[in-house]
Amino acid sequence: MHYFNQAAGGLMPDHVLQTVADYMLREQAIGSFLAAQQVQPQLQQLYARLAELLHCAPTDIALTTGNSHGWNAVVGALPLAAGDRVLVAPGEWGGNYAMLLQLSARTGCMVETMPCTPEGALDLVALEAQLERVKLIALTWVPANGSTVYDAHALGRLCARHGIAYVIDAAQALGHIPVDVQALQCDALTAPGRKWLCGPRGTGVVYLKPGFVEKLHPQVVDHLSCPITANGPLLRRDARVLEQSEASMALNLGLLAALDSAQAQGWSQRFAAIALRAKQLRTALAGVPGLTLQQLADAPTDCGILPFTLEGYTPAQVQQALLAQEIQVAASGMGYTPLDMQARGLATVVRASVAWHTSEADIAALTHALKQLAAQAVTA
Repeated sequence: MHYFNQAAGGLMPDHVLQTVADYMLREQAIGSFLAAQQVQPQLQQLYARLAELLHCAPTDIALTTGNSHGWNAVVGALPLAAGDRVLVAPGEWGGNYAMLLQLSARTGCMVETMPCTPEGALDLVALEAQLERVKLIALTWVPANGSTVYDAHALGRLCARHGIAYVIDAAQALGHIPVDVQALQCDALTAPGRKWLCGPRGTGVVYLKPGFVEKLHPQVVDHLSCPITANGPLLRRDARVLEQSEASMALNLGLLAALDSAQAQGWSQRFAAIALRAKQLRTALAGVPGLTLQQLADAPTDCGILPFTLEGYTPAQVQQALLAQEIQVAASGMGYTPLDMQARGLATVVRASVAWHTSEADIAALTHALKQLAAQAVTA
């Protein structure tokens, strides 16, 4: 299959699948608790690998079951109150936005959209003049519909100057582009393991800036995150306060295997390959009759997510027609980025996303298939 759905989930290397299967056989042979005890050294390597990738300490890392788990755990633990303002960008992930609306209904905090330029970039000058009572800025760094890549570093500097909590959703960034939490100056960053990291579904990571954990009031704890001591329950003071003891060792070991594979290849080589294929695909799609790239002017040419529509077809029809030719893309609906899609009058877009292993032959196959569909629409 010609795979252009990396933004939904990466293809696991054989080594990852074998690692997961081997651990499950271990659980079958000796039981889940002893098996978990035996692989603790490898799990510590996972924290170290993620810390190295994010440029932080292993104690700043928590493992989760996915991005929504991690993001909701962080944001849901913030002490928001009536009248507090929470700011998001137009490209905010729909799941995050739904959570914020729930928090607004429960706490009385107000959810607002940050000002942007006509090209789609954050208008930081206008934003800095509107920060009264802002307690949280939540940024989906690379929106799911690929319309832009926000300047997360500049926004981090602004938040640091004003002492505003800054949480980044890096679901479509980690493994796609370099991520350095020190340079970002974020208080928290979340990502899943299943997308650009090419790990198993059901894995994820949270970074917490040292000291930020003191400001959190977790909504869910257990004996791992809040052990009972002789003096009563005691919340952990590191990122693992967001973890729960019931976790899949098999999937986490699979994520470690995926990170090992990427590290062996070289992260810089992966980032460069994704950027190159993104540019090549963007150029190729521009030559398809009736195809419109549905991106803002601020979108960089090397972003690996390319949204488009094809005249004469719904995105779902394009998706199914391509799948019949062993080409996989996504049809991204309103729920993915509701604020941005509504503002631009879009209900759905086709989303093609490249991986480090995307080839020129893959791009040629997709382009040829789309040109055939375009020709059929003209003659119909």
